[in-house]
Amino acid sequence: MGCPKNTADTESLLAKLPNDVVLTNVGMADIVILNTCAFLKTARNEVYEKLKILKGKKVVLLGCMAGLLKEDEFKAYPQLYAIVSGVHYPEISDIVKSVDICKKIYAVSPEPIKYVEMEGKFPITNPSYAYIKIAEGCNNACSFCLIPRLKGVYRSRPLKSIIDEAKYLIKTGVKEIILVAQDCGYYGVDLYGRRMLPELLRKLCSLKGDFWIRVLYVYPERIDDKLLKVIKSSFKICHYLDIPLQHGDPKILKSMRRPYEISKTLDKIRYIREMIPDIILRTSMIVGFPGETDKEFNNFLHFLKKIQFDHVGVFEYSREKGTDAYNLPNQVSDATKKLRRHKAMLLQQKISFERNKSLIGLTQRILIEQYDKTKKAYIGRNMRFAPEIDGQIIVKSKSSIKLNQFYDVIIVKAEPYDLNASIT
Repeated sequence: MGCPKNTADTESLLAKLPNDVVLTNVGMADIVILNTCAFLKTARNEVYEKLKILKGKKVVLLGCMAGLLKEDEFKAYPQLYAIVSGVHYPEISDIVKSVDICKKIYAVSPEPIKYVEMEGKFPITNPSYAYIKIAEGCNNACSFCLIPRLKGVYRSRPLKSIIDEAKYLIKTGVKEIILVAQDCGYYGVDLYGRRMLPELLRKLCSLKGDFWIRVLYVYPERIDDKLLKVIKSSFKICHYLDIPLQHGDPKILKSMRRPYEISKTLDKIRYIREMIPDIILRTSMIVGFPGETDKEFNNFLHFLKKIQFDHVGVFEYSREKGTDAYNLPNQVSDATKKLRRHKAMLLQQKISFERNKSLIGLTQRILIEQYDKTKKAYIGRNMRFAPEIDGQIIVKSKSSIKLNQFYDVIIVKAEPYDLNASIT
């Protein structure tokens, strides 16, 4: 459950399981490993719903929820056999063995100050791509966010460890390496005394093989000349940046404790596009934050129109205990949040559609990932689409083509989120 960082953790955990463990579907399993998200109340509620569904199983609960749960949960949920926080992940093999003989394990400790290494990987994503987690925790102090409380301070993974994992993945045939962290742009500061994402990208580009590198979640204040020059310098690096901005009104941004000088943000986006004209920009936005009146919301819509992002995720503000924003006055009603999200998504749909239409007639290099029997077409992505969160390219071909390979296609039709293409 949750974000790509959880996916990366799960793959490392599976690689650490005892050799005699057989992986199977949930219905047939004796033990179920549940890697959880706790970022929002809806995510936490979903965890409890999953636990109810898993009645009769032995559940090992990991992830963000683990640090919030006490041993009392064992009484409330008899199916819960282990609660394990991140610092104890290297012990997963022994924990599973204990659960197998019906021992209850509460392995929850404060988040460490150094990155906990987990060597090995058992892929669970489409074989064409893989997530590599480059850091844990967060040093930002956004007023709406629980992540620093849940995951601790920012701690970078050693550069060599990341490179070694990338080498392994490339050897197994992975065509897209996706770097993930809460804030990729901050990578290296704690370990090396400076931001090391550009150096990491250079080292990854030097590896042999035909593959892409994609970076997710780089805060605008971390994007500088060094990073942009590296991204521009190699055909291996996707010209794609996911830049969490959260809002487009200075008053709301200041209350969120995010950079609130809109003119500086606009200048930064303008400069990024000047440096890399074909850059694809994605962002995440929150509507309905406390104090957001119609005026601030309209400023936000104007901001979306002005920047013309390729992709935008819009979320309704979730009031979370433990965050500074929880006690702010002028909370916005759920109905208003829903309406504002709907309006924002309709606006962005039109923008995305226009940007997709600009590709019609162009040749694009894409990665073919699957064959859809219903559509009788192949499904792929180019650099503009990250897996799971963005659109896809639907490819018609009279002859069979190989999965997990790059092909040149011509874009023949655009939709608000997807593209249609034919093999050249």
